[in-house]
Order: sequence, then C-alpha cells, then structure tokens
Amino acid sequence: MMKRIAAIAATLILTVVILMPSGMWDVFAEPVVLKDSSRGIGVEESGSAPERDRSLQDGTLVYSMTPVYPEDVQEGDYEPDVISDSRFFKIIHSDLTNKDGRMEAVITISSTSYAYVFQGTAEQAAAADSSEWIAADEKDGYGSFSVSVEAFNKELPCAAYSKKKQKWYDRNIVFLADSLPDGAVMIELNKEGGTIADTQDAALQVIYIALAIIVVGGILNHFVKKRYYE
Repeated sequence: MMKRIAAIAATLILTVVILMPSGMWDVFAEPVVLKDSSRGIGVEESGSAPERDRSLQDGTLVYSMTPVYPEDVQEGDYEPDVISDSRFFKIIHSDLTNKDGRMEAVITISSTSYAYVFQGTAEQAAAADSSEWIAADEKDGYGSFSVSVEAFNKELPCAAYSKKKQKWYDRNIVFLADSLPDGAVMIELNKEGGTIADTQDAALQVIYIALAIIVVGGILNHFVKKRYYE
C-alpha cells in the first residue's frame, strides 16, 4: 500500500510540474537572471531612437528588476556595482561612461586568471576570430577588460578564457542600477529595482507554487489517513 501511495505522490508532483506555467520554478533558481524569452526583446524602432515597451522584458532579474537602458540614464561617468554569476569571476570595480546612447565600461576582476573575455557565450567565443576577443589589461594582480553595456539590471553574457585550463567558460554579469547616484536613472523603479508589474508577476508565481504544494499535500494526507484508519 505504501508503495502505491508513493507512486501516486510521484505522479501528482510530476503532473503539477508539467502543468505549471513555463518558468514558474525560476523563482527559486540560483542564477542571477530569470529568463523569459516569451516576452521578446521589448524594442520597437521609431525614427532614429528605439522605443522600449517595458511590458516586454527580455530578462527578469531576481527581485524582478527592470532593465535600464542608456536612454534611461543621465549621460556621464559612473562607478557602478557589477555582480557575476561565478565566484571565479568576481568583479571588484567598474568605470562606466554613458554617452551618445552607448554605455562602455572597464571591469576589473579579482585575479589574472583569465586572458580574454568575449561578449557572448563560450561556444560563440571559441568559434569567433581572435580579433573579437577582449584581452586583459593586467596590473598589480588584477585583470581589467573593456566591455559594452547594453543595459543595467540585465544579464550580459561575458565568456572568459582561462589561462590554466586553456578553455572558454560561460560567465554572466549584471550592472546594478541601484548603485548609481540619485537622479542618474530617469525612469521610476521600486526599491528592488523593478516596476510594479514585475513585482506582481513574481508574487503570483510564488502564490501558484504555494497552492500547488497545498493541493498535493492535502491529497497525500488523505491517502495516509485512509490507510491509517483502514
């Protein structure tokens, strides 16, 4: 009988997982960014400048952060915080310039373990011409790289080439908008860096998961009690 209950439980859990909306379990994921490719890239061309529909996010960070693009930031020089999804690629400093609709930055990592970075995936880096690799500028035991920044609060793929392993590794970095000075960001974000709509989406995901757990738990409890009182 217990085997039968275990089999039913496994079936119920599998059914819940299959029926849940795509990406729902990402609420508990470890990576920096929760992907949502179904929402598109959120860019519409209008004349010479892109108009961004923020209901079509191309990536949603933990805490439902909203990407902040060059046109959303006052032009100038900044030293924003940058996080990485790998402890082996720890970024300790950055200098960023926003000018003429483009953001460029120099990031400094905590070692000289990497000879190059490439703005893309490790697979793309390995296939690219070496002229596209960004060489490290090494000084005092640190390595620095010049990179383009599409947006704050958005995962940017940045493959890194290990000197020791002679191999490309996937790395992803995020420039944090909330580390900019007051007044630098020209769109309104909540304290977690997201819009109200983003926060509501994340809350709904948590509610759906909680309800699913309650339903499965209730069914299992029914079978256990039935077995106990038979």
